[in-house]
Amino acid sequence: MSRVANYDRIAAKYDRRYELYEYAGVKETLNAFLGDAATSVLEVGCGTGHWLAVARNAKASAERPLVAGIEPSIEMLARARLAAPSSRLTRGTAETLPFRDETFDRVYCVNALHHFRDRVRFFEEARRILKPGGGLLSIGKDPHVERDVWWVYEYFPQALDIDRQRFARVRTLRGELAAAGFTWAESFECDHIEASRPAAEALATGIVDRAYTSQLTVLSDEEFDAGVARIKDADAAAGGEQRLATDFYLYATIGWV
Repeated sequence: MSRVANYDRIAAKYDRRYELYEYAGVKETLNAFLGDAATSVLEVGCGTGHWLAVARNAKASAERPLVAGIEPSIEMLARARLAAPSSRLTRGTAETLPFRDETFDRVYCVNALHHFRDRVRFFEEARRILKPGGGLLSIGKDPHVERDVWWVYEYFPQALDIDRQRFARVRTLRGELAAAGFTWAESFECDHIEASRPAAEALATGIVDRAYTSQLTVLSDEEFDAGVARIKDADAAAGGEQRLATDFYLYATIGWV
């Protein structure tokens, strides 16, 4: 069974995550990474354009800034054009970036790296299009550290197994960046996502939904339905008082040219 998320299918509901969580640490990390000197910025896997809009705001004072995004999903790109209308958007993939050598000061991807077909090839492409002194930032989960408590993993155990295959350890990412030609790589915890919601509310308001997160999107219908049943059973056993806990970390990995 394919474990690839169909973002054309879930694009309309994708931005619900930004209503539920602030992602303040991600925003702070991205703004610090972009800095004042960078005037040419590319987001790879830009999705609906949420983080492109953040980058555009960060570069608002720059003279003629280049803020660009690349994304394979047609439906996600359609929404990105609304969220970041002044950005230069291209349909394409991370492994074949359609830009000349040394085009950008900064390249970044947020919660996207695990979707790329060939992570090492992407790192090589990012190194090629970065100017001297440029940097690449990737933000995402590391399910290998086993410190996350997340209802998705609790009630849909296949999701954790899949994530351990899709996500690399952050130390692995640093090694791959070095092999791709980056002169320095670093990683650090950049955000801590915490929430607790009644299970009944989550079921009623569409939080327990295939579009909520790719961890649910890539499950089979049988796996998803079984997880929903587990939540309903747990809530019934708790007299309608069961809560779904979210307590996980996001990590930033940066490679410098």
